[in-house]
Amino acid sequence: MIGLKSISAVAVTIVLIGAAYARGALGLDHLAHLSAAACFMIGLVASLVLGLVAAGWRPEQPSRTALAFAGLRPMIVEDATPRELPAAIQRVLLFSGFASIAIVALSNHAAAKITNLPTEMGAPSPSQFCLPEKPVDKAAPAPPPPVIDQPGCALVRRAFKLGYAKTLGACAPRQAVVAEVSPAAKREVCTRRQLDEPLLHYGYRRISGALGHATSVDPVQAVEHRVSDLRTHVDYVESLLADIHHAITGSPHAAHHLWVNLPDPHPGSLRDRFTGAPRCSTRYANLMLWPTWTESDQARVVEHVFGQLLFATRFGSTASCNDYVIHWDAPIDACARLAANPVQYLDSEGALKSVRAVLDRRRRLLEVAQLAKTLGRNPPAPPPPVSSIVSLSCFIVDPLVARSPIAPGPSGKPITIDGDEVGLRESHVLAIRPTGDGPLDVYIQLSTLLGGPDTTIVDKREPVPRPEDVTPEDFMLTRLDPLADADPFRGARWPLAHPELVELYPFERHLHAFIETFRRRYLAQRGRL
Repeated sequence: MIGLKSISAVAVTIVLIGAAYARGALGLDHLAHLSAAACFMIGLVASLVLGLVAAGWRPEQPSRTALAFAGLRPMIVEDATPRELPAAIQRVLLFSGFASIAIVALSNHAAAKITNLPTEMGAPSPSQFCLPEKPVDKAAPAPPPPVIDQPGCALVRRAFKLGYAKTLGACAPRQAVVAEVSPAAKREVCTRRQLDEPLLHYGYRRISGALGHATSVDPVQAVEHRVSDLRTHVDYVESLLADIHHAITGSPHAAHHLWVNLPDPHPGSLRDRFTGAPRCSTRYANLMLWPTWTESDQARVVEHVFGQLLFATRFGSTASCNDYVIHWDAPIDACARLAANPVQYLDSEGALKSVRAVLDRRRRLLEVAQLAKTLGRNPPAPPPPVSSIVSLSCFIVDPLVARSPIAPGPSGKPITIDGDEVGLRESHVLAIRPTGDGPLDVYIQLSTLLGGPDTTIVDKREPVPRPEDVTPEDFMLTRLDPLADADPFRGARWPLAHPELVELYPFERHLHAFIETFRRRYLAQRGRL
């Protein structure tokens, strides 16, 4: 029978030495370059750890549990008298393991840092003492200014060199004027403790300075001013505490909600409940320019266009994704219900909390600014208007909308929430065509709903190439150049009906121009607290 103490000592030593060997700390090159200070600290650390472990290990006493073998089967025996390694051998084994790990942790650089720690801690701190200025390195002497030849004097200089003229006269070279360097600004007088100043003298100097400052101010007036400031802060204490609460809890800085009467393209799954749904910024960061859709991808098209317009990073500055929420499966009269009873409908949709948090945060910022004015201080910049930080919109697919060549534009009206007017915009479309040039209509309709109409998309002054100029079978590559100027947002939609042209169509060029124009118009209307 072998005692568990001996087995444990051997196992711990093997594991520690193996870890040190795997890190390369037991190589001869590494050990040969260890300094005397590093070796001393390694031995000191290993001895201290061994002393702490041996106090509970007690290698002089045999183990109460032993490991025995019945044939080839190991067995644990309790209350036995096993064989143990001598206590000195166990200590040597443990010391070897602890020293191996100490070699990994304590290098020459670490030992030098520990050795210099008392000196660094005892050095005077710049925050407590006036340290002498570092000597300024004397700059090298400035080179002489360059010689400038006078313009229009080439013939005079040529004549002087040939000996036809004795002097150059007004054509003599001039020295360039070197701007004088202004002297360095004077250093402020240091009022901290001098390096050779006794502590009592420094304390007396600080006390006398404080008393001199106190006697220069009328104490009654100072107390009255302090009491007045305190009363003013008490009057605004609710706003101050609410502002701190918003900062700590991370309440939203803006709230923009969009209701769409289409099914959610990403319904929650069991996996999302455990791992969490992907962040919207990750989902929208790198969207495909022009995916291939099917007739059943209406909701995916709306989500894709919404992400391209606001959050795709390839088009420049983006909006904050955390400030936007899409409410799928909305009723067809969602905006009518919002206009009739805004608070009740927002509460039923789970949007009231974020809207109220943004409105309250803005209200608190205004009150804090008023507090600064009351105290005679410079107030902070005013927060954006309510229309910039809160918006409610509805994008409704309504087959009953008037069937006209031009779809009706969005309509808007203000609604009141907790005393603040919030904009409500609504857009009804006939249908969504995911195939062909159908996504272009979604781009135009959503951009008009969010940022207002853009008159440049109907500009047809540019010549539109004809299909017969691009689609013939002869020299097709040479005929693709007109597609670079065939902007589909300005009427050149026919290439999207040809699958062979869609694969080569320069969507990056035309989408970038359209979305850049939209963001320039839209982001100017939006802000964050």
